[in-house]
Amino acid sequence: MSGEVRFRGRNIFDLDRDSLRDLRPQMQYIFQDSYSSLNPRLPIITAIGEPMLEHGLADKTNVRDRVTDVLRLCGMDADALDRYPHEFSGGQRQRIGIARAMGLKPDFVVADEPVASLDVSVQAQIINLFSDLQERRGTTFMFISHDLSVVEHLCSRLMIMYLGVIVEVGSREEIFSNPIHPYTKELLDAIPAANPKGRHALRKSDSEPFAVRRSYAHDIRDGQVPELRKVNEHHWVAWS
Repeated sequence: MSGEVRFRGRNIFDLDRDSLRDLRPQMQYIFQDSYSSLNPRLPIITAIGEPMLEHGLADKTNVRDRVTDVLRLCGMDADALDRYPHEFSGGQRQRIGIARAMGLKPDFVVADEPVASLDVSVQAQIINLFSDLQERRGTTFMFISHDLSVVEHLCSRLMIMYLGVIVEVGSREEIFSNPIHPYTKELLDAIPAANPKGRHALRKSDSEPFAVRRSYAHDIRDGQVPELRKVNEHHWVAWS
């Protein structure tokens, strides 16, 4: 593994066990698969309450109330406490997964495609929940998604990646009104396409991930990854 993961100025790979444990409540993760992310043998009060107990955010006398509060925050009723994951729909399970993360009062949450496997109507409800949590808790979410219509609705700052490499970073307004990297343009052009047959599959270059189309290849130096260059205060692009 190369590179660093920094949180509040510290490389988490350099932290000892105790320091990392102290940091964990501040950064949480919401899984894409709401079915496999919950232990089928644990009731919901345990799934959400155990991390609270472990990190001192609840004790045995008040854990039930604490779990009830965070469930309600995420749109679930208290009658979910003693039930098991198989008794809930996919959307309800995702709310429970969100409640589990929010129960630790994190400052930063990575949400990995949290609505990808849900019905469209349920997706809208979960997206609105994220917006509400942002407003009420002030939580920062890293929302990973391939659906740019969702991203436009929810995110204030975007990072576009192609084959695991960052190709463009900017504010929502900059990316949607002034996309510069060819791959970003491809993504935005794909949003309104009514005829899927009219779309051309992206060709993966064997030598250079930035050669999204053959016509772009002449702008890329073979074997080199362009660095992010500043366009303005709110926009960077990796393009030569």
